[in-house]
Amino acid sequence: MAKWYERARDTVARNGRRIDLGAMLLAGSLVPLAMSSLQAGAAEAVPQTLDFDIMRAGDLIGHHRVTFHEDGDRLLVHSELKIEVKVLFLTVYRYQQTRDEVWRNGKIVALASTADDDGTPRTIKGAAGPSGIRVTSGNDSWTLPVDSVPASFWNMSMVTAKGPLVDSLSGKVVAERVVNLGQETVSAGGRDITAAHYRLEAKRPRDVWYDESGRWVKMRMIGRDGSAAEWVLK
Repeated sequence: MAKWYERARDTVARNGRRIDLGAMLLAGSLVPLAMSSLQAGAAEAVPQTLDFDIMRAGDLIGHHRVTFHEDGDRLLVHSELKIEVKVLFLTVYRYQQTRDEVWRNGKIVALASTADDDGTPRTIKGAAGPSGIRVTSGNDSWTLPVDSVPASFWNMSMVTAKGPLVDSLSGKVVAERVVNLGQETVSAGGRDITAAHYRLEAKRPRDVWYDESGRWVKMRMIGRDGSAAEWVLK
């Protein structure tokens, strides 16, 4: 098990974060989890590549791949997501996103995302500065709080720490309450494992699962048409 994940998880267990069904845990949405632990562990282990099939009503509709690389004291994260929904051999929805993040000492220092949301292009870029993360999209720009964390799902701190959650598509802060639903047995990587289940409550709720090492292993998301898409780890 990666040591920085162990330390991060133990920190969460000691401090108690988020909203549990049995009891209120301490703090809310997002600052990078256990900053000192992440800093100490950054050189010890790079997260494993994540490969997901995306399923809807039993049909394969897409893929999501997240890769990680070290560059000195930086962690480079690259994500490629493709979804194509067909009905009677006709494509009725298409989504594609390429995203890059740069982390240093457990903090996001730069991000860039290019997406095609069923024909609507969406591009954002951001870089950390003294007053926060400066984000640009087209002719618009804004500054996110210093303790912001992108909702990129691979990083478990998005459900265990406290601070504003940033939507990966729009680059804007989103108000979502996170509920800890406890431990469950899920299928991931071709076997059954025990994973922590969290729900991001919103107009279209999202459920996400992490294994005991803090690795992202599953997600379920409600689409615009009310149907559920599920990320299944290969």
